[in-house]
Amino acid sequence: MDKICVIGLGRIGLPLALLLAKANYRVTGFDINKNLLSTIRKNELDPKTSGAERRYIEEFYGKNFFVSDNLQDALQTTDAVFLAIGTGVSPDGTPDLSSLYDLVDEICRDPEKVRGKLYVFKSTLPVGTTRKIASIIEQKTNTKCGKDMFVAFCPERVLGNKAISEMESLPKIIGGMDKISSEKAAQIYSKIGGKIIVVENPEAAEMIKLIDNSYRQTLFAFSNDVSLIAQHLGLNAYELIKNANDSYARNNIPFPSAGVSGYCLTKDPLYLEHVFKEISSQRGFSSVWYYARKTNDYMPLHLVNMIKDTYMNLGKSIKGKNILVCGIAYKENTDDIRYSHGLEIVKQLKKLGANVFIWDPVVHDRVNAAEVIEDPWNILDKLDGLVFTVKHEEFVKLMEKEMIIQMAKKMRTPLIIDGWGIFQKLKGNKDLIYTGVGIPK
Repeated sequence: MDKICVIGLGRIGLPLALLLAKANYRVTGFDINKNLLSTIRKNELDPKTSGAERRYIEEFYGKNFFVSDNLQDALQTTDAVFLAIGTGVSPDGTPDLSSLYDLVDEICRDPEKVRGKLYVFKSTLPVGTTRKIASIIEQKTNTKCGKDMFVAFCPERVLGNKAISEMESLPKIIGGMDKISSEKAAQIYSKIGGKIIVVENPEAAEMIKLIDNSYRQTLFAFSNDVSLIAQHLGLNAYELIKNANDSYARNNIPFPSAGVSGYCLTKDPLYLEHVFKEISSQRGFSSVWYYARKTNDYMPLHLVNMIKDTYMNLGKSIKGKNILVCGIAYKENTDDIRYSHGLEIVKQLKKLGANVFIWDPVVHDRVNAAEVIEDPWNILDKLDGLVFTVKHEEFVKLMEKEMIIQMAKKMRTPLIIDGWGIFQKLKGNKDLIYTGVGIPK
């Protein structure tokens, strides 16, 4: 298998395509986003968040890496197809796989292009979906999986801003519909790097992907609930957790935050809960990861309520206040804003009548949620609050030389709201008002 098509050139598909090109495969990447394809062709990705990708585009584009907006052309001469498009969640919390099923229909349009190919699904899927899709392909193309074509589910487990390095080093979970499908997928992945872990079937691989992110967000939810009770008792959650972890190997409790968001940690627990629903019905209550997701979804509202209460304690209303939300990425040092808790905070503040602005030095996408500010110093004299939602390096550095204090001195109302415990040294400073998640009044 020398020729590979990667469908979807987003945060997973593009790094994968480039690493396959590095492994000497001839790779054609397909995406419906023509602006993205133009950016790739011109190698104009953001150097700060996509440095490794830029280097590989420079090295491989036009040699053994190509891009196309014509799927049928991209599929014409390939031996293996990697599907890395996004899946979503419906308003009722159930999986939305409509885009994936539409893509499968398009792939099956020409049965002759299906025969002999390996299909590797990388999109996060509810357990049992790969088997269902394999059956659909069989029915639509009159083929037999394991004989005429091959199917495997191989989840991606990387952090978006470390995709290249982690794809090369992290273990690869491979769950084929049959032994030959697993072997073919493993052969390709062995050229990229990292341990190959072949599991018994696609369901096992699908489950592992959902376990990964459901576990992580459940840990974070534990810390966020600790922060709520700590505040209620007048205790510092960060100090509690730091001391609980200190020299005690059994503990590795994370710190709390203003929200746990992002594409995977928001969606995957709901996918896992979809599989768990029969058990929930039998026993009368939902899973721990479902309630953890509820906790994490509550944290942006909690932060907004803290802001509202702070103004009330000052004898003021939040309505009409000018508030700058610092950070709309879902985590530090990334430009990914999908399912962002920062954007949810913007939304909730606006609902209460605040005038909201956004400052995120890492995010360069167009954002319509509120006015985007490039340099906060230009509007400090009009501001009534700074809300920090992520630990971007640029924000952490504001403690150096007490820059955050200088910012507060220029503000109309010197209120700092800390969603990550970045500026705890400000507590007790009489020249400003400081509050934050997990920090006592």
